[in-house]
This record gives sequence, structure tokens and C-alpha cells, in this order.
Amino acid sequence: MRTIVTTNSVARTERFDHWTSEMSKVFAGLDTRPASRIPFHGRAASGDIGLLQLSSVSAGPLRVRRTERLVAQYEEDFYKVVLQVAGTSAIEQDGVCSALGPGDIAICDTSRPYSFTYTTDFSTVLMLMPRPMLPVRPEALRGLTARRITADAGVGAVVAPFLKSLGEQARDCTGPAARSLMDGTVSLVTSLVTEQLALSAPAAPQDAMMLRIRTYIEQRLSDPDLTPDSIAEAHGISRRYLFKLFAADDSTVAGWIRTRRLERCARDLSSAATADQPISMVAARWGLLDCRHFSRVFKTAYGETPRDFRRRALAGGDRN
Repeated sequence: MRTIVTTNSVARTERFDHWTSEMSKVFAGLDTRPASRIPFHGRAASGDIGLLQLSSVSAGPLRVRRTERLVAQYEEDFYKVVLQVAGTSAIEQDGVCSALGPGDIAICDTSRPYSFTYTTDFSTVLMLMPRPMLPVRPEALRGLTARRITADAGVGAVVAPFLKSLGEQARDCTGPAARSLMDGTVSLVTSLVTEQLALSAPAAPQDAMMLRIRTYIEQRLSDPDLTPDSIAEAHGISRRYLFKLFAADDSTVAGWIRTRRLERCARDLSSAATADQPISMVAARWGLLDCRHFSRVFKTAYGETPRDFRRRALAGGDRN
């Protein structure tokens, strides 16, 4: 699906109202105001890559806010990853304010108030990523939100041109390839976050270990032999210490693996691109080989059988 919003054919006096009305269909729960008296102009193209929503936006000066009231009214659970392509902007969240120039990246959490202010014409790429997809605790990421990430070196130098290209090509990324591209995008953003957290403050040894472990798990969800023993051995720690790390987050190793596998299965079951694949094949692709067990735990997690979940999701119209 590709959504285009433009003010080109709208009367000058009606452009901003048209823009806010149409953009509210793409980004709900935002308060948008003009930041200049000059006639407004804007163009946005939005598309989906799996569960990721990509938007390329070029517009005149404006301010976008997500207030406490809007947070309460529109419950969202996303990270918004931003690439400033042209012009400048100021991002603010939790009292942190950063100025972004071309090539700079920033992340904000849509479950808390934030704002973007553009005082000149600008272009930007915005990506909405469901928070559970990023294997980093929200508390850990809180110290990174609204902070400028440069693309001069390190992972940022890889992510910035990638996001720019992704925003331009989102409409052509569909079907099975979109799932792989989505996974690759999440891995890149995870690497960027990991690097930035390490640079901003030395992480506690157990936090750094947990991040490595969760990333390791994410990369091997399809392996049916992924077990606590194999994870502990790969990281040179004991099984007991591994359990202790997860217990500190009020979770278990098996529970974390099961939840992430079920999320991947739910994603595939709701995709038209895999509608012709047997449910058993979808489950096996994510390391769940026992069909009866899969059906049972899926129903416990999602409140309906995999078959009913797929039927309802596809009847509602899948995005990819």
C-alpha cells in the first residue's frame, strides 16, 4: 500500500487544513501547527515494509506535537526513527532537545509526549517500528530518545543512507522479500541503538550481556535447537546465571523465546504473501515443530487458534 499526500492542487488558503486532515490518516494522534505565515506546501509518501511504516515527507515550516492528552487518547507502542534529509529540525522528548541537520538520526518513543519543530522547508524520512521488535528494554532506550545521532562514522554512517533509500523504495518492497527486509532493518536499528548506548554510558555488565543474548536469540528464532543450554554455552556463562539474568527482567528464557516466535508466526499468518502456506509450515519456520503445542500456546497468547487468527487478519485486509 502506498499513500500519497500533496498540497499541489489545493488552494493556498486550504493547504494546511488539507495537509493535517490527510496526514492524520497516516499519523494519528498528532497536533500539527504551521510555523510560518508563508503559504504552506507539503508532500508525503507512506508505505509499509512488513510491520514497519515508512514515510518520506517534504514540507514547509511546521510544528508537530504529541501531547499528554493525545498519548492518553491514542495509545501507541512504537519507536519513531527519524532521518533528517534536508533542512533542520528540533526534536524534544522528556526535557531533552536536539537540533538535527541533514544526515542526522534520532529516535523517539510514541508512548510519551514529544515534538518536532521545522522552522524552514525540510525533507525527512520517518519510520514507525513496533516497540517489541527492538530487543532493548524501554528503560534503557529512554536515555537515548530525542538525542542527535550523527552519520559521520560507525553504524550511523550505514543506517542513514539505508533509511533514505528505504523511504524512496518502500512502495516496491512487497511480498516475501519485505519480511526479510524488515528483519534486516530491525537488525540495523538494533545495532545503532547498541552502539549509541555503549557510547553514551558504560552499561552494567548484566545489561550488556542481556542485550547480546537477546540479539543472539532474535537471530536464531528459526532454530528448533535453540535452548537455554546452547545460549549459555555460546555466551560463556552458566545456565543458572542465564536464568538469573532473565529473572531480573521478570521473565524466563523459554518464555522470551516462545513470545518472540509467536510474534513472528502471527506476523506471517496475517500476511497475504504467506496465505497459501500451511500453518504448520509457518510454525516450523520459526522453530515450532509440534503443531498441537503451537496451536495451544498460540491460542493462549492471542485468544484464538492460528486458523481463526489468520482468517480474521486476512479478512481485515493485510498490508503486505
